Amino acid sequence: MAKTYGPLIWLQLGSTPVVIVSSVDAAREIMKTHDIIFSNRPFTSVSDRIFYGSKDVVFSPYGEHWRKIKRKTYGFQHMVHWIAKATTHFSVGNYFPSFTWMDRLSGLLREADEIFKESDDLFEGVIEEHVNKKDFGIKGHDLVDILLEIQKDKSTGFELERYMIKAIILVTFI
Repeated sequence: MAKTYGPLIWLQLGSTPVVIVSSVDAAREIMKTHDIIFSNRPFTSVSDRIFYGSKDVVFSPYGEHWRKIKRKTYGFQHMVHWIAKATTHFSVGNYFPSFTWMDRLSGLLREADEIFKESDDLFEGVIEEHVNKKDFGIKGHDLVDILLEIQKDKSTGFELERYMIKAIILVTFI
């Protein structure tokens, strides 16, 4: 079709205009000059119903809400994907302890240390944000707030350490 009609084809699918770009150069030019116009996903009634009125990071329209939600969620999504990938790797040292050096050599243990450091920093930031949210006028109550309240409550006879809160957040999102 591109040979007959050129690199840009405009279609009208019902009431929705659709542009088909079949050239790398044309796509690059469009994304350079009109990226915000084409950055939204098309609205669908099904995704709107399933994803809370398209308020999630995938289906919400580009704008301030999308930027805010992406900053919260991208770190979590990236972390969950990274953890899932790393935990599915075969660890020789788990089955043959005398061969743990192979896990070091392959980089598996280094990657686990990097994941821990990055996730710890991410969750530390989340906790600090919740601890200081009154200072910034943020309202709302979520899992992290509840865990912080349990941590402050000494009457339970159970001391909830900060690292435990991070572990609970991690497991909840995975």
